[in-house]
Amino acid sequence: MKNIWPRKAILVAAIALPALVLADHADPKVKVDLDDGGYRESKSFKSNWLVYRSIGGNTTIKGKEKKRKWYCVWLCKVRVDKKAESITITNYYYSEVSPGVFVSSGPIPKTCEDTASCTLKESAGGFNIDMQFPNGENGGGLLPIDGVVSVHRMVIDGQQYSAFTAKGKHPVPDTPVIE
Repeated sequence: MKNIWPRKAILVAAIALPALVLADHADPKVKVDLDDGGYRESKSFKSNWLVYRSIGGNTTIKGKEKKRKWYCVWLCKVRVDKKAESITITNYYYSEVSPGVFVSSGPIPKTCEDTASCTLKESAGGFNIDMQFPNGENGGGLLPIDGVVSVHRMVIDGQQYSAFTAKGKHPVPDTPVIE
């Protein structure tokens, strides 16, 4: 009987190596405590539901204050929203045109004033979220979005904060990007 373990090991390596190389290289979610006891949470997301797809970035600010729900005696305390002077999210969307080569369609900014949360996303019904990418020597045109890198900037109580999150396939440093 032949030993098939070397073939299985090669097959597993062939499947796992691209997943490791193209894995997220930044946290998809960053949660940082504020000086007053609240917190700020920034995240990049990618949803792949059966008939709906979305990809983008979101920032939420919560305060220290807690309020009770009307139906609870002592257990139901939640954080309330804390307004920031401004929240700016800048998304860079990427499509992989060939293995390891990406096309970029950024930056796409959105600023929300005097609010506790801000979301910038692309969404579509169906199987792909397609976006117009710039034409370059390796491709472009209407392509599916494979990943997002989000830069979150916020001003809370006069102080500036920033965070960097990513989700899906996106380039790592020293990866060719067509702009």
